[in-house]
Amino acid sequence: MLRSEKRRLLPHGDDPTNPEDYPVHKQPPLRHSLVRSTLITLLLLVLTILSLLIFFFLGRVISGHSQDSVGGTKPPARSPIKNVVVVVQENLSFDTFAGGLTYNADIDGLIRTEYCNPADISDPDSPQVCAKPTAQDIAPDDPDHSIAGGNLQIYGTYDPNPEVDRPTMQGFVTEQVRAYGLNGNLGRAAEVINYYPPERVPILNALAENFVLFDRWFASVPGPTNPNRAYLTSGTSYGHGTNDPDFDSSSLPQVSIFEQLSAAGISWINYSNTTGFLPDALFYSWTKISGHGVSNVKPIDQFYKDAKAGTLPQFTWINPECCSFTSFHPPSPIHLGEGFLKSLYEALRASPQWNETLFILTFDEHGGFADHVPPPENVPAGDNLTYTEAARDGTQTTFRFDRLGVRVPTLLISPWVDKGFVQHRPTDQPNDFTHTSILRYVAELWDLPFLTPRVAWSPNFDGLIRDTIRSDTPEKLPEP
Repeated sequence: MLRSEKRRLLPHGDDPTNPEDYPVHKQPPLRHSLVRSTLITLLLLVLTILSLLIFFFLGRVISGHSQDSVGGTKPPARSPIKNVVVVVQENLSFDTFAGGLTYNADIDGLIRTEYCNPADISDPDSPQVCAKPTAQDIAPDDPDHSIAGGNLQIYGTYDPNPEVDRPTMQGFVTEQVRAYGLNGNLGRAAEVINYYPPERVPILNALAENFVLFDRWFASVPGPTNPNRAYLTSGTSYGHGTNDPDFDSSSLPQVSIFEQLSAAGISWINYSNTTGFLPDALFYSWTKISGHGVSNVKPIDQFYKDAKAGTLPQFTWINPECCSFTSFHPPSPIHLGEGFLKSLYEALRASPQWNETLFILTFDEHGGFADHVPPPENVPAGDNLTYTEAARDGTQTTFRFDRLGVRVPTLLISPWVDKGFVQHRPTDQPNDFTHTSILRYVAELWDLPFLTPRVAWSPNFDGLIRDTIRSDTPEKLPEP
């Protein structure tokens, strides 16, 4: 055997310096070396490609389930909703407008609840005024819906002590009598607590039967219109507790949903039917200074044209007329307000964009009308500002925006929500639905930051969006 072919181990005691005691390996021919190198290179290339593919698909899966603490939980491409349309009507509590609905026994209304208020909450022997399904088409009086008036309605006192006073919802009739005198006419005072049967509100009844009704959705502020509309569009009222001149002069300095959407490149229009006051987008200095008050605020007629053409923006905000015809705000007739809702729904239902639309209907505040469900307390404010006003009896009361307003009727309307579903308090997340739940939904739909602590606190309702589209949504609603 040649020395170059030896294959042996060193025996114990052999001289390690002797080269003859080590095996010698024959070098392979050059051609074999090139073939082996090529095969190894190809193998490494295949492994690299496989690794990249595995990394890519795992990244897609992980990103689909990840949560962004600032931006939200659902990337836009994963939602069937491409267009959000919001209309905020005026001044009705849940019990007044929806408390008489009977299509679903699970509604927390007045059908199985006897709800009464004393005529004078300070008199233990005061006669009781009980809710009846006899509310008139036009309310004879516009109930008090100030912060102080709301305090009396909810707590029975103009300046409640959170350590002592509980929200009994017993002061609505008392405040109505104090506001209007009424000369002992408790029948007229009862309009503040009476409600509508289904046949008197056929549009609401049809929408609720066909889509999702919230029976535990609360206004943001237990007070008037504009502070609630500011919370609806920015997550705070910036310390405003009444409809003061700042709302008429585009003086609110905070960032609104409209500014936020523009910064993110998301289209929006505020279609307005307002008369005598500014539409909601023009509450804000940014809207006026930036020129968006001209480019992005349009008359309500344009909404119907855009819906028909399929050119509605990604975010539509609708202001109703106020306060004589179609807004529901007294003395607006209920049937005309329902007619306005019918026209909005049917325009959207006939639109080419219907299959990608979520239509949200809510009311800015209770308007002083009674409701039997106490609003939540100890909620985060939008900021650290407070508001102080004098009550009817001269009492000074300070509101810290740390409790919600009275319950208002709210619906989700879309081919992507269940038919006739009644949503109570959320079971998959804490806290209660409120106006800023709309801002929370929009933030997570389009990956936007939460505007304020109140928005971050508010539950999202995106769990009510179905995985499959419905084909049974009505094309037309009944006549009001």
